[in-house]
Amino acid sequence: METKLVNYKLPVDLIEQIEGLSTGNKTALVISLLKQAIHLRSVREEVRIDMYEAAKKSRLDLGLDFSVRELRSLIDGLHI
Repeated sequence: METKLVNYKLPVDLIEQIEGLSTGNKTALVISLLKQAIHLRSVREEVRIDMYEAAKKSRLDLGLDFSVRELRSLIDGLHI
């Protein structure tokens, strides 16, 4: 894969969160995070909104066993 060095100004708290996720190669982690965001953005907005609404309802309606924090992370990801 061809690479290019670029500089972006990122919020310090975001950098700290990224570093908190990393146990090794930070570049590989950032590439992975960006690919995930790009894949989420490739889903039509209407579908993302429907998934967002369903995720908010599903935990209670379906009695699913995951934490509110996990649900919030999923909703945030869908809401990108």
